[in-house]
Amino acid sequence: MPHCLIEGSRSLLQAVDGIELVTRVHAAAMGSGLFKEGEVKVRLSLYDHFTVGGSEEDFLHVIFYLLAGRTDEQKKALSMAIVRALLECLPDVQSLSVDVRDIRREVFSNRRSCLEAD
Repeated sequence: MPHCLIEGSRSLLQAVDGIELVTRVHAAAMGSGLFKEGEVKVRLSLYDHFTVGGSEEDFLHVIFYLLAGRTDEQKKALSMAIVRALLECLPDVQSLSVDVRDIRREVFSNRRSCLEAD
């Protein structure tokens, strides 16, 4: 169920292929041991217009949404693993970050839960 959104400057594609970014983040998430095969969904959005501290330096930010229940230590380890995986292919990008966010189970819905409620 985890949803991972990668956002970055389009010019990153001069250094790395978009598929590689998605694959690296997915592999780091799966390597955490927190998820089953087929659960992690990763998407990439690239921007032409942005500012980072007033300049147009490359950036990459990952937002990782997962159902609440993991410890802070597990979430920190996940975010660090993703940053390390990205640093391998983007060593010169200074603005590189990951934010792990909880989704409240009480209000989350998906196709399965909706169909089961009928």
